[in-house]
Amino acid sequence: MSDCDISRSFLQINDQSSFMLQRCESSGDEDDDWRLKRRENNRVAAQKSRNRQTRRADELHKAYECLDQKNRLLKKEVQFLSEEQMRLTEALKAHEPLCLIRHCVPTLGSGPRDVGVLSSLPR
Repeated sequence: MSDCDISRSFLQINDQSSFMLQRCESSGDEDDDWRLKRRENNRVAAQKSRNRQTRRADELHKAYECLDQKNRLLKKEVQFLSEEQMRLTEALKAHEPLCLIRHCVPTLGSGPRDVGVLSSLPR
C-alpha cells in the first residue's frame, strides 16, 4: 500500500467514525430530549398525585371534624336522656306508694266494690 492508499483508507475510516460519532451524538440528543420529556411528564404526574393526596387528606379532615362534632352532640343527648330517665325513675318510685291504680289493678273486676274505685279514678 502506498502512502496515498493509507491516507485514503484513513480518511474513509475517519469519515466513517465521524459519521458514527455524529449519528451517536444525534441519537444522544434524541435520548436527551426523550429523557427530558419523560422527566417533565413524571414531574407533572407526581405533582398531580401530591395534589390528589392533599385533597383527599383535606376531605378526610373535614369528615373527621363533622363526625367528631356529631359524636359530641350525641354524647350530650345520651347524658340528657340518662338524667331524664333517672328523674322519671325517681318520680315513679315516689309515686308508687300513693298510686291507687297499681293497688287496684290485680283485683279489678273481682267484686262490686271495684266499680266504685274505677269510677273515682281520674281520666
